Amino acid sequence: MIMVSLAAASVAGAQDAPTTYIMGTYYQCVQGDAARADAIYKEHTAPLLKTEQAAGRITAYGYAKHWQGGEWRRLEYVTGTDLSKLTDSRMALIKAGQAPEHAKAMDEFDRICSSHDDYIWSSKASSQAPDAVARVRAPFALSTYYVCSSDEDEADAIVKTAYAPVLNQDVKDGKIVSWNWLEHRLGGKYRRVMVLDAASEKAALNYWANLNTALEKAQPEFNRRFSQICSSHTDYIWDFSGN
Repeated sequence: MIMVSLAAASVAGAQDAPTTYIMGTYYQCVQGDAARADAIYKEHTAPLLKTEQAAGRITAYGYAKHWQGGEWRRLEYVTGTDLSKLTDSRMALIKAGQAPEHAKAMDEFDRICSSHDDYIWSSKASSQAPDAVARVRAPFALSTYYVCSSDEDEADAIVKTAYAPVLNQDVKDGKIVSWNWLEHRLGGKYRRVMVLDAASEKAALNYWANLNTALEKAQPEFNRRFSQICSSHTDYIWDFSGN
């Protein structure tokens, strides 16, 4: 019965809005040298990404430091509504990074952050307009990366119909700045991500501590079903304040 009602609601709410894609690179870095990697990104990579944005191949880019969570220490991402242009941008960035004025620094970054995981996400639901997804960011983000079963579409419908009203009200009330629900397109084991942008790390933690209680109170049946579908997760808090 849940699946039937959610499927109907999902179809009824379908839109022709453009899809935002996010290419994310999650780095494992030598912790003591990570500040040097941050400086290299700011001096060498960010200007190249700004050029790609000006050329229209990407709509936004960002870089974040690990504040709390698992083994990933740094996050770098680019966004756009055209996956082909995003791919072209990635190739252009790799080529530009091989230029003499950047190559030595890029090699140093790769030594510090010597391992990474690549993901491509697409936006499934959000408090933001399609052209603003992952472009307008708060200083901190609490990201929950989910491992889900084959019933992922049902989990998406639960987010859109049961969770979105709660989350949208919390944005209006200033508890969080924005939220995004992302779908796996390419990468590792994580199939969905809930991203909650907040004004501070404390605000993110306080919100997360109360969110499950609020969802359970608002939609207990859906909340239990969602936990069955996406039964495992890893939480991170990312610090975007240095951007």
